[in-house]
Amino acid sequence: MVQDIDSKILKYICRGVYSYGELGELCGVARSTIYRRIDKLEKDGLIKRRIMALPNFEKLGLSAVIIGMDAHLTELDKIVHFLKSQNQIKLLWKTYGTHDIVFTILCNKNDVGKSIQELKKALAKLDIMPQKIDVSVSLSWEKMHLTP
Repeated sequence: MVQDIDSKILKYICRGVYSYGELGELCGVARSTIYRRIDKLEKDGLIKRRIMALPNFEKLGLSAVIIGMDAHLTELDKIVHFLKSQNQIKLLWKTYGTHDIVFTILCNKNDVGKSIQELKKALAKLDIMPQKIDVSVSLSWEKMHLTP
């Protein structure tokens, strides 16, 4: 029974952000049970609890710039190390899909082009030449509930 509840909790939190009450309804148990199970999952190292906010970028005058980058395998660790040190980079993934690295820069809406150019210049100073860079700009993100 406990494993079933834990499995359901993990399934739902992998699909979106839910309150303890919402998870309780989805899993068919009390909110307090969800709290105890999440606490146990965290102590067991299966999840990490973080505070997450999805701001309205448009109202804040910000843009999220999502960048996909391809690089030589010999440069991959160097690029990741560099990107981790950059304050404007908020999310970073090493991937095996279309790109080797995908990351998000958060910047002022009017500084998108400047931010991308500064990133390219900084990479060039480190003698890093990505094979390909694709850019997508977002003005807002929103929470979505995905149905099973």
